[in-house]
Amino acid sequence: MSAWIGQFFASYSNIIDLCLLNSLIAYGLFLALSANMFSLATGGFMALGAYCSVYCTMELGWPFAPAVIAGSLLSALGAALIGAPVLRLRGDYFMLATFAFTEVVRVIALNWDSVTGGAIGIVSIPRYTETWHLALAVVVILYVTYTLRRSYFGRAIAAIKQDDVVAQSMGVNVFAHRLSLFIASGFICGAAGALAAHLNYFIGPSDFGLLRSVDALIYPILGGVNSLVGPVVGAIFTTILPEALRFSNQLREILMGALVVAIVLYLPGGAMSVLNLRRRRTGARGVELAAQPGSAKT
Repeated sequence: MSAWIGQFFASYSNIIDLCLLNSLIAYGLFLALSANMFSLATGGFMALGAYCSVYCTMELGWPFAPAVIAGSLLSALGAALIGAPVLRLRGDYFMLATFAFTEVVRVIALNWDSVTGGAIGIVSIPRYTETWHLALAVVVILYVTYTLRRSYFGRAIAAIKQDDVVAQSMGVNVFAHRLSLFIASGFICGAAGALAAHLNYFIGPSDFGLLRSVDALIYPILGGVNSLVGPVVGAIFTTILPEALRFSNQLREILMGALVVAIVLYLPGGAMSVLNLRRRRTGARGVELAAQPGSAKT
């Protein structure tokens, strides 16, 4: 049994690492979506975390852990700086502003050759990220998110998600709560960028563009933004699906897009809403059985 498990991890270690890394990114977006912030700043946050951590390890000779923390803090600082003006926007304007941030970071990375390597990027990055690093990070973020949802802060965020005007009238500081979540999202995405940089040996500006931000937004939406484990489910699903569709390279993107559209149309609450539907049907069936004549006697 142990030999089979070892062979399994040896064969699929890259996919497992990618699932864990995408799960970490998904929780960064999950926090932002908890307050109705459809952010496209993920690529920019990851770029800040990746380049900062690589600079610390390769140029300054820092150990791995302080470099990851430095990258995460830089991303959180970036989130705080852009959050103050951007969070006053709503809907499409907020998405465009966060997308502009990602593009600004990408263009800076593209032209700052002495630090980022320019369009060529940085190669031969030492691989320090291990699978247990990623697993530990996901578990810690999962626990922190669970604790937050059960706290006063989590209840305030739930009220903001339902109606921020009503929440404001009830005494909730909507701006401060949204800014806190946005900074936390930047911190997590920055950590993910730092871990990804020391996992893949290479980083370049094209790794942190609009496509990265959109993919990150899809993870929690597909899994379910109302479920604690929804981001993990969405991240694993969207990571494994392209591998499962390798039998048709030409149609893979089309099939994946069609499946995503089908889930959004028929499961708007995400994949985890299937469990809620089953519970409701089971509950409704129990009520019907209880209402049938003679059921009380039995």
